[in-house]
Order: sequence, then C-alpha cells, then structure tokens
Amino acid sequence: MAKALNLAVRVLIAVVVGAYLIRWAGFSILLPFVGAFYGLILFFLFGMPLAKRAGEGASQLFWPDDSHFRIMPEYSVAEARVKGGKYQEAVDEYRKVIIEHPDDIYPHLRIAELALNHLKDAKTAELELLSAVAKANGEDSTSLAAGRLADFYQHTLRDPARALEVMKQLHEKIPGTKQAQRAEERIATLERLASGPPPPPPPVKMAPRPSRYKISE
Repeated sequence: MAKALNLAVRVLIAVVVGAYLIRWAGFSILLPFVGAFYGLILFFLFGMPLAKRAGEGASQLFWPDDSHFRIMPEYSVAEARVKGGKYQEAVDEYRKVIIEHPDDIYPHLRIAELALNHLKDAKTAELELLSAVAKANGEDSTSLAAGRLADFYQHTLRDPARALEVMKQLHEKIPGTKQAQRAEERIATLERLASGPPPPPPPVKMAPRPSRYKISE
C-alpha cells in the first residue's frame, strides 16, 4: 500500500511539473532546456529509485542480508567476569552461551583458555578443546580448534605425538587448502619432535633459600 501511494505521489508531481513547464516555456527557444530539466526531474522521481532497487538486488548476490547469518552471541557478561578476576563465574557464563548457541566453538575455546591460564585445570581445558574440534565446521574454524588442541598437547602436556595425531586428522579433513599446507609444515616439525628424545620437564620455580649468615651493616 505504501509503495503504491509513493508511486502515485511521484506520478502526480511529474504531471504537475510537466504541465507547468510546458505552459511556461511554450514553443520558445528555452523549450530544449526545459525538456532537459524535466528529464532530470523524471530521473530523480523514477530513475533513481529503480536504480537503487536494482543495486540492492545485485548486492544481495554477493553480500546477503543478516537473515542469512546466525546471530553471534554476546560475550560481554562473561568477559566482564574475566576483567573482574572472577574466572569460574566467567566459565559459568560461557556455559550458558553454549546452551543457547550449541554450534558456536568460541565459548569452548575461551573456557579452555580460562581453565588453563587461571584455574589451573588442564583436564577441563582438554575436554573443551575436544568439544571445539568436534563442533568445528569449515576450514578456518576447524583449523583454529585443531591448532589450539595441538598447542595444548605439545606445550602444556609436552606430548608431541598426540599433537601430531591432531594435525594429521586436520590435514585429512581439509585437504588442498592453505590451512592443510600449514598443517603439513607443523606435521613435519612434530614428527621430528616425536621421534627424538622426550622433551625435558618444565623448570620448577624454587623459593630462594634464606642466607645462613647475617649481613652486618
């Protein structure tokens, strides 16, 4: 209804302006200029809306509107807990996000990071990374999740053999991609590490031993 009314108004304006210009110019020497001016008015009234509509239709072939995409969840509440140092509460908030958006892998990755860096819970970190790998869909997300899991096995658990297995599985999932090429490079590195002697354990921080001697002033 609104579109029909809008079109009727534009037609009325075009008729009224055209009649006025013809009456004003008559058959004088100004008639060609008046005609060009009237053509410009018609373009603004009808041509531009049609061109805009055609452009919007063409753009949706390359950039679909928001209805074609899943709305990303908000992480602001969870990240506010992180900034406040409330890491377990942040994990709980991210688990709520997982319930609402079960296909999203980011909350799993973030929980794993918080569990490892702040809660010192390697088991939870591993389970969340495994969940992210299982849910990942697409070259980028699959590569991201597998890379984080391989990092966990290689650097946290110091088990390059398990990291190598993860990267080989990644390579099989996304063959012929640039992510697969990067996986090949890491596979070669991990094969050398896995075939060599086990890496030394991380250094243990020792408390300074108190001096047996009193320093006189």
